[in-house]
Amino acid sequence: MSMQDNNMMMDAKLVDSLLQVNQLSYRMPPQISIAQKVTHTIMYSQQSQYTNGQTVVFDMQSGNSFVDATCSYLRFVVTPSAGTHSFGSGSCQNLFERVVIRTRSGRELSRCENLNLLNKFMDRYMKSDNWQKTVGKSMGYSQESGAANIYGDAVPAAGKLFVVPLCSLAGCFNIIGSKLLPPQMMSGLRIEIRLADPTCFSSVDQQGAPANLASYTFDRPEIHLKEYTLNDNFSRKISEMANQGLNCLYFEHYNTIVATTTNAVNYDIKKAVSKAVRLSVISREQANINEAGRDIFQATPFSYETIQSNCGSDYIPNQPLQLNGTADVNNINEMYYYALEESNKLEPWDPSSVTPQQYLGRTNDGTVADVFSNGMVVFNWNRSNTSQLAGYTVSNSRSLLINLKQEGVAKNLRIDTYLTFIRLAKYMNTNALVLD
Repeated sequence: MSMQDNNMMMDAKLVDSLLQVNQLSYRMPPQISIAQKVTHTIMYSQQSQYTNGQTVVFDMQSGNSFVDATCSYLRFVVTPSAGTHSFGSGSCQNLFERVVIRTRSGRELSRCENLNLLNKFMDRYMKSDNWQKTVGKSMGYSQESGAANIYGDAVPAAGKLFVVPLCSLAGCFNIIGSKLLPPQMMSGLRIEIRLADPTCFSSVDQQGAPANLASYTFDRPEIHLKEYTLNDNFSRKISEMANQGLNCLYFEHYNTIVATTTNAVNYDIKKAVSKAVRLSVISREQANINEAGRDIFQATPFSYETIQSNCGSDYIPNQPLQLNGTADVNNINEMYYYALEESNKLEPWDPSSVTPQQYLGRTNDGTVADVFSNGMVVFNWNRSNTSQLAGYTVSNSRSLLINLKQEGVAKNLRIDTYLTFIRLAKYMNTNALVLD
């Protein structure tokens, strides 16, 4: 028998495989699900109504179920005390000043200060324009209307219902690898959401002297969970694995705030982590933050002449990135392109909803802000193009530094920097271990 004849011989397994590849197999597909039941469960907060400045508390009672965080959400109604207001360039997440997540044993899994500012920019940069018009719409994100007196979708005095994906509340709900949240984590979990001051709202009409909001109520908060109950054999196997610990990796964010009135801006991040992967630098004018009725979450018009960061002897970029002239529509493209590159929005093609005009922004001169100001400086410290897990080690002897230079006359800025790093949570049947 020749080698050619041998290659042409087919057994039954090869025939079945070729039929499947050529989409000519008409057999029933194998049963691969290990779930016994799926349910939609509602968790209620400790109170039915909260006001600004209070802390919303949930104690989760999910039992032995596994939770799909991507299909779970927080639902609530927001009611301004008087008049009609909006969330400006942000969303209903403007209300979330701080979120803290703890296990049933009291171990802190996640804590993010000024989560409202972070989420506004992450959603604008990481999500597409189509997302903003669909999922983002249910969260309160609005599109620029271009109208003379409209700035963001209205939140009427009668109240408005909003829905926020559970994944947006904390990094621990976004396990790398899109895994279900195990019962060893979710059972007895405590979620604490600190509500922001009424300044998180802006006036729908930004012209003249916008009115400030006195107070608001946060009504009927509920967390809706999509839960899966596994077959006994698989549930028992995972419980045995939990004796050694279920490893869950996720991204956590550490907030640093600096104030400056000088052109040269240099500061370091005082946080020791083993895997630092990203820096997000958001600059806002102090006067705009303190002005009643304005959108306090909009960035200042981009005004940095040079940008650079370094960790020890490593620099990103190697030489400071520099403007060609002044920051205007003719010279902003390189800085804008660099922000998209460092946000991993170039390849594979996954467009951001932030336009070059939004990145440049515009001065708040008392007229309607018909262009959302969303400029942000981004430094990516991930050392791999195939993995998200190859960050840099930061410690007291190896600081992470940021070096910026304002062009022209220095502005009075508040700069919020979010260090994104990898955290490991090891869930056991009785407790949890958390490592940065």
